[in-house]
Amino acid sequence: MWRLVLTSLAVIFLSACSVTIDPQIEEAQQSDNSSNELSISETEAENEETINTSFFDIINDVFQLDWSDRKEEDAQSVYYLALGDSLTRGVGDETQDYGYTIRLQQELEKWPMVEEVELDNRGKNGRRSDQLLSLLERGHYEEELQKANLITITLGGNDVMKIVKKNLFSMKKSMFDKELPRFAERYEQVIAEIRKVNPDAPIILVGFYNPFSIVVDEITPFDPIISEWNDEIEKLAATDENACFVSVEDLFVSNEDMVYHVDFFHPNSTGYDRMTRRIIETMQQCDIEQMSDGLLGFEE
Repeated sequence: MWRLVLTSLAVIFLSACSVTIDPQIEEAQQSDNSSNELSISETEAENEETINTSFFDIINDVFQLDWSDRKEEDAQSVYYLALGDSLTRGVGDETQDYGYTIRLQQELEKWPMVEEVELDNRGKNGRRSDQLLSLLERGHYEEELQKANLITITLGGNDVMKIVKKNLFSMKKSMFDKELPRFAERYEQVIAEIRKVNPDAPIILVGFYNPFSIVVDEITPFDPIISEWNDEIEKLAATDENACFVSVEDLFVSNEDMVYHVDFFHPNSTGYDRMTRRIIETMQQCDIEQMSDGLLGFEE
């Protein structure tokens, strides 16, 4: 089964993923050049584009709507910081709406206790856990983290793909089992670095999915691997009283409803819509209102 899956993936994967290695970050990350997509240089990180947009500006201009009568008198502004990989960046969203992050921003702005949401999207294509950890340890995003009222993170997909690309035709599950504890440790350190700067803001840890099921249209050997890695992320969320894990595995088990982008790897707009709904539902189940000390209040 491994051979069938990996043979089917080879042409799509190798043509879809380009690699750019910056010498500075290559040295900092122990000469690793096997990233799935794009490595991050320190210069790039310092100059990352910030996405700041207002739901009210967009919707009011188009529909001339007034949401003020829904707002509580003490509604407040929210600074939302999004960290992670291409899922955070919104790759694959043909509407160019930056994936789930801007959708989440728009949904939060409908909540009566939220006046408006400032979205700061720091997602980067190809980002792995070691890369984000390195940035945080060097003090990147310190100002943004201090201001953040809400933080979301997507990590894991590129850590898995690093193993896939490096061992494309000699894959064994033991390779993923060996790397999993290291990934969990790095992710734990990511959370610890965030908490050094911002001890209280809710952190939403969004899981990842198996993109390979769409290629062979059946259960693949990657399914238990992805589940095990997501389990580790969920365990980490459980250790922080203001963290919440969002499972999205089941949202991408097939492409019958066109939930994948044409690259067979990233969600399209429908997929990001589903992710956003799941995030909102899970935030409410986790009692995000209590986590945020009433700032993220919503109507039942």
